[in-house]
Amino acid sequence: MSKTKLKKALNALEKEELINTIIELYDARKDAKDYLEYWLAPDPQGELEKCVKLVNRQFYTPQGLSRRSPQSSAISKILKDFSTICFEPEKVAELMMQICTISLNWINEKYRGVSHRTSLQKRLTELEQYIELHQLEDLYGLKLSRLRESVTEMLERYANDSVPYTHRRRRRYW
Repeated sequence: MSKTKLKKALNALEKEELINTIIELYDARKDAKDYLEYWLAPDPQGELEKCVKLVNRQFYTPQGLSRRSPQSSAISKILKDFSTICFEPEKVAELMMQICTISLNWINEKYRGVSHRTSLQKRLTELEQYIELHQLEDLYGLKLSRLRESVTEMLERYANDSVPYTHRRRRRYW
């Protein structure tokens, strides 16, 4: 359905029918509920903090232990949902930066495979493109360069020693 058809259908409804339709939508869909709640009382900083906690839960348990592997699709969904609710590019860039930082810390905490490092590089590239697209270099240029340096250091460290000694498999002699 196009926006024009939707607009015509909504114009045909009376005020009370329109209110009931919106309430049904609110009850039927979680995404609509989240959007309408944010629309009623917009709090970009609070929503950002909530999303950062959700991302953190993908990498760490509530007790602070690192998870085996985060779900990349869940992280992407958190970012997508936040970017559709919050229309401030600065907040979206901040969430993307937090995702990269948490991912970097998680990778550095214990030896992680190549796929996780590749995923981090991809997210960092997306962040760079987003900051450039929305002309946020003044706000996030220094943070981005520090994050890029940290990622480069990590990649060089793992390139020199592909498997750290503590994570090499030891043979068991029974």
